[in-house]
Amino acid sequence: MASEARYPILADTSSLIAVANTAQWGQLKDAIHLTTTNVCKHELQRHVNSNKHPPDGSREQYLKRGSQRVLEHLDVDSSPWSCVTVVPRPHGPDAGEQSLKQELSEHGSAYQIVSILDSAARRSIRRLIDNNGYDIDVVGPPYLLYILLDNDLIDKPEFCEATVGMIQMEGWTGYEVVKNAWTSIPVDCSEILDDECKLTHP
Repeated sequence: MASEARYPILADTSSLIAVANTAQWGQLKDAIHLTTTNVCKHELQRHVNSNKHPPDGSREQYLKRGSQRVLEHLDVDSSPWSCVTVVPRPHGPDAGEQSLKQELSEHGSAYQIVSILDSAARRSIRRLIDNNGYDIDVVGPPYLLYILLDNDLIDKPEFCEATVGMIQMEGWTGYEVVKNAWTSIPVDCSEILDDECKLTHP
C-alpha cells in the first residue's frame, strides 16, 4: 500500500494517466520517487469504475487503462510512489488540482517538481509557488519521461517516441500546444518528428 511519504515529485491525476499509457511505463514506475494525493487516487478509481467495458481505442479505455496501472502500482508495498491525504478534501471537477494546491500550501518545502497536465492549472500553481517563495518547477507530464532520459534509463529516440505518443493520445494539436509539452525539457526531437508531430520513422 502506498505510504504517506513525501517524495520530491508531486503529480496530478492526468499526468499519472498520461505517463502510465506510454511505452516507458515499465521503466518509469520503478525509477522515479513520486507523490500524489488521496483526491487524485479517488479520481483514478472513478475512471476505473465508470466504464466497465470501454470501446477499444476510446478515450474512456485510455483513462481506464492508465488509471488501473497507476492504482496497481500505488498498491504495491515496495512502490517508490506515495499517496498523501489532503484534508479537508476538495470536491468538484478540478478537485485533483485543488488537492495539489492544498498540499503545496502546507508542505511545499517537500517538493522540487510538480507535474500537472493542464496548462492553466500549471499557471495557477506557479502563482501559488511564487507567492510562497518555494523553489519548485511546474512541468507537464513529458518531463517525467525526460527524467528517465537524463538518468540514461532510456535513449533519445525512446524519449521522443514516448512523448509523441503521449501528445497523440492526449489529442494535443497546434504548434504552440506541442511546444508547451516540451517546456523545461532541453531536448530537440525535431529530427525524428514532422511538422504535425508524427514520427518520421516507425
